[in-house]
Amino acid sequence: MAAPATGPAIPSAGGLPPPHTRASSAPPSAAAGSGKIEHVAECTYEYLLAEILQWVERDEKRIAEEARRAHLAAAREIDGAGGADGTSGTGARGEGEDAADADEAAAAVMAAERSAARIERMGYDVGYRLCERLAQHRPLLGPGSPSPESAASDAAPAPGGMNGGGVGGPIIMGGGGHHTVMDPKTQLEAVKFLCKEFWTEVFRKQIDKLQTNHRGVFVLKDQELKWLRRLPPDEESARVGAIRILAFPCGLIRGALACLGLSGAVVSCDFLADGRTMASCSFNIKVK
Repeated sequence: MAAPATGPAIPSAGGLPPPHTRASSAPPSAAAGSGKIEHVAECTYEYLLAEILQWVERDEKRIAEEARRAHLAAAREIDGAGGADGTSGTGARGEGEDAADADEAAAAVMAAERSAARIERMGYDVGYRLCERLAQHRPLLGPGSPSPESAASDAAPAPGGMNGGGVGGPIIMGGGGHHTVMDPKTQLEAVKFLCKEFWTEVFRKQIDKLQTNHRGVFVLKDQELKWLRRLPPDEESARVGAIRILAFPCGLIRGALACLGLSGAVVSCDFLADGRTMASCSFNIKVK
């Protein structure tokens, strides 16, 4: 005999109630009363990133295919107009087929580049928001030190009589602006924050090695990036997959640096593969 229902079921598509009404292992009230915090396995983020990469690639291929079809349709219309005028379209048709093959190859390359740029923009947004939360109550320039923007605002008060904050004012992480000019020492402190607190929050470990020339160039080396550990070594397909995956952490770094006041940073990725693992990589940062 079926147990009586505890409440009215709300029908939805497929005959199942909406997700927020489905039964769980523990009632929400009991979970809230016990104070138990539910966690998500780290591998879930790897699966999510893999699905995001595949979805973006499929979507960009679809967009490129639609553009290619529109181009071919326009070429056929031009060819048909030439035939109606009495001119021979055989040579033009052959040239059109060769051009279509070239356009298809170019479209595939363009779709891959657009996918990487799109994934990097996603990483930028995530990195900016995460760093904003982590650095909310952490002064970058040290206790009692003004940010570069607030120091300049002492001589020129902001409109409306509001002072930007001097030595006694609030300390903004990295200046908090997109046009902040930092000295090399402050840039180094911002990158150290990225290598320690930010990287630990994302990957549960710090950057293994940080190198700089103290002139705006930084090299961050991670000997075992967890998102690359499952890739097989010495395979070209694994190298291509690693390039796709690294677009997201490159965006994370750019977003975090932008939140810290280094919005003009250029980030690129290199491999340090030694034939045994694909998890070693380095991130090159150039601050403009």
